[in-house]
Amino acid sequence: MKPLAVFAATVATLALGACVTLPDTHPLAGTEWQLTAIDTSGSTTTLTPALQRRHTLAFLDGGEVQLQLDCNRGRSTWTADTPMNGAGTITFGPVAGTRMACPAPSFGNDLASGLEQAQRFTTTLDGRQLVLETADLRYTFAAVE
Repeated sequence: MKPLAVFAATVATLALGACVTLPDTHPLAGTEWQLTAIDTSGSTTTLTPALQRRHTLAFLDGGEVQLQLDCNRGRSTWTADTPMNGAGTITFGPVAGTRMACPAPSFGNDLASGLEQAQRFTTTLDGRQLVLETADLRYTFAAVE
């Protein structure tokens, strides 16, 4: 009987361990976005669909972001608070990326330097648009489907 009691206790311990849940991931984790517009002091640059596909962000679990910076690729880290009413604070670490000269027009270098200055993000209720804001710029992204 004693081995049966040990077996039952082991099964109970394993069952309790299986009930432990991990904290929810951030709503941005697992999403991918393409840049559609850049707003600066009263002027807006709208990217063509071809340029949009060449300027993307992919937020990964664990605080990593993968970047397509026109003809270059990059990586960085990110942290953000849980959004309230679709808005929250966000920070990005330094962007490490390739440095090829991309044909004009290119917004890859602007995006890489702007991310490091990002302070705030906003998402729409339907999750189809993301806006990243710095003190001087506003980057608008559309969800990649």
